[in-house]
Amino acid sequence: MPDYEPLDYRLRCHSKRTDLPPDVLRDIGEAYAEIGRLQRERDEARREVCHLMRSDDYNEPFDGTVFEYAIHRGWDCFKENTDE
Repeated sequence: MPDYEPLDYRLRCHSKRTDLPPDVLRDIGEAYAEIGRLQRERDEARREVCHLMRSDDYNEPFDGTVFEYAIHRGWDCFKENTDE
């Protein structure tokens, strides 16, 4: 497996191995789950920032859409939530 794959993908692949002790596989599985949870929380916070930039309450609102602001920041937080 190439090293350029994302860490969560590599952990998921490692969790399928049968040559590792059960406690190591459990730890890998828990780490994979925690990474997923943290990524979901991060994306939700990023979406909130994108919506804030579009609000009138912000001093200098962004003129584009929430999607354009996310792209401007280099975020892909709307990749699964295209209905927003």
